[in-house]
Amino acid sequence: MGLMLEGVRILDLSMNLPGPYCTMLLSDLGADVIKIEEPRMGDQARILSQSFFSQLNRGKRSVKLNLKNNAGREAFLSLAQNCDVILESFRPGVVKRLGVDYDEVKKVNERIIYCSISGFGQDGPWRDVPAHDLNIISMTGIQYMNGVKGGSPALPPVLIADTSSGTLAALAIVSALWQRTAKNKGQYLDISMYESCFSWQHFNASLHLAGVEYGAGEGMLSGGVPCYNLYQTADGKNISIGAVEPHFWEAICRLIHKEHLVDMQFAVGEEALRAKNELRELFLTKTAGQWMEILGPAGLCVAPVLPLMESVEHPQARHRNVLVSAELEGVKLRQINCPIKGRELDQPGAGYGPGLGDHNAEVFREIGMDQVEMEKLKESGAFNP
Repeated sequence: MGLMLEGVRILDLSMNLPGPYCTMLLSDLGADVIKIEEPRMGDQARILSQSFFSQLNRGKRSVKLNLKNNAGREAFLSLAQNCDVILESFRPGVVKRLGVDYDEVKKVNERIIYCSISGFGQDGPWRDVPAHDLNIISMTGIQYMNGVKGGSPALPPVLIADTSSGTLAALAIVSALWQRTAKNKGQYLDISMYESCFSWQHFNASLHLAGVEYGAGEGMLSGGVPCYNLYQTADGKNISIGAVEPHFWEAICRLIHKEHLVDMQFAVGEEALRAKNELRELFLTKTAGQWMEILGPAGLCVAPVLPLMESVEHPQARHRNVLVSAELEGVKLRQINCPIKGRELDQPGAGYGPGLGDHNAEVFREIGMDQVEMEKLKESGAFNP
């Protein structure tokens, strides 16, 4: 049947992770994403890692364009006339100074959907404060909760603020596209990494706001209760137990001959500590594999704690095609596949990120620009740093 967003064209002014992750999702679903990159070095992700850049920018096209140049700005607005969505991730006020903000673009395309992703949003006392993922999760309670009681918070190994804001931006854009079919109007979308992280705090926040407060290592999601925890095994590995439902917890307690712990499922404080210590001693008597042989066949919420490269080779990951491969000039590239699957939905596959400015001529030809006009644009400095 093809891809769901075929025919949607997006101009992507963003770089690094939040914006490119958003447009990676949309590109994987069929959107034509055109990266607008500054001519000197382009997206900063290019110099971090080619594999990382390719993961985020597979299937996209690249146009290098100097938006500080008048001709470059006019060229961008010409492209904007023929696109559906613009995404940017500059600090608030930058696109206005460049003359490519929503109000300017709306003059040439009233149906445009214009999405801004920023650290703290387009207004408020912190709107101009620079921040990366770590700063945002530190400001939203996530980092504080990610640690052990009495110890320092541990840095999470995933980019929570970047990925959550990129995901929510993609959802907002698709929703705005749907609304446009009914109202025939575009709109402006303001997505902040800050509020995206608060939205991911729904579980902890709902309890804290109801008066049930707890610190690092004390909540259910950070190892505070026996039934939802990690336990080290005899071989130095770990298994995870997520027995939130009483029947799962009861079954585990029976299988490991700890029936007296059934009532300790959600124990807190000293009671929880005693129960967890008893379980820790027990799980250290067998290897992770042995415990999985005991608990796994019972259909319980138990899983091994796997390193990343082991996890992507797991039989379930192989069956679901979690990894996809591409090859360019004899070099094989493996990537995480698009997680959105459907019976009638094609899968995009792996791909290399575009070279800087690879598609300048192609993209401008598509809006009717001939070779003479292209040369004039080039001579004006629109493609130069």
